[in-house]
Amino acid sequence: MKTNRKEILDYVLKTIEDLAHDWDYSSAITADSLLFTELGLESLDVVVLGTAIQEHYRFQMPFAEFLAELGREQRDVSIAELVDFVDKYLNADIREAEPVTRLSQ
Repeated sequence: MKTNRKEILDYVLKTIEDLAHDWDYSSAITADSLLFTELGLESLDVVVLGTAIQEHYRFQMPFAEFLAELGREQRDVSIAELVDFVDKYLNADIREAEPVTRLSQ
């Protein structure tokens, strides 16, 4: 079953908003919000977020490579870019996607 991009965005926004209560972050969180400079996440926070996304969708994605690429480019990432990454792997045709495996249920 494929999940559309809006559903992925809604899930990621809700997850980050739930986490934001723990940080006392009070500004609006949108698809354009930047994970590191705006929301104040650290690498470990994004790893935890990635793990939550994979567990929610029961699908393993190459988050380590995603984070490594960001580090090499020394740039921030928006929630929209994170959603694009998830959408790319979650909804890719298995023959066209890089090797990924479904998590056991």
